[in-house]
Amino acid sequence: LPKEEAMVGIDFDDKNAFFTLGNYRMVCRLTEGTYPSYNSVIPTHNPNKLIIDRVELLNALKRVSIFANQASNLVKLQLSGNQMVVSAQDIDFSISAYERLKCQYEGNEMEIGFKSSFLIEILSNLASTEIAFELSDPSRAGIILPIGKETEAEDVLMLLMPMMITG
Repeated sequence: LPKEEAMVGIDFDDKNAFFTLGNYRMVCRLTEGTYPSYNSVIPTHNPNKLIIDRVELLNALKRVSIFANQASNLVKLQLSGNQMVVSAQDIDFSISAYERLKCQYEGNEMEIGFKSSFLIEILSNLASTEIAFELSDPSRAGIILPIGKETEAEDVLMLLMPMMITG
């Protein structure tokens, strides 16, 4: 659906949910059974915490991800001290890029990889000026939370699985 300010109509029956926006109508089939406990996959012990400007990170990701391998779209985030290095490379074409960003980071030095398109999509749909990453280690899911006055009425938690970094 396009990004519009109009109201979305929501209807449902015993088998389907219907969403209507202007000339668009989306139909979703309702499933039966027990919904999986999503709380069990959200990591609770995240000793590594990062706070960074959302727009700065979003713009850096858009610039650097151009140089990522087209098949994986992998971007690496190197976290240490009060800086994050966002990098990507495509070995097949011998191209790479990196950018250093200032941030507030508390935790062990870490290098973690994410699919750039997922990170860009997440950051594009948040209104906050800053975001927080809560991470446990490079092989476990990271939590992304909006920070700021804009998010007081919004209760959002985004969970993103990392990608394996080779070499």
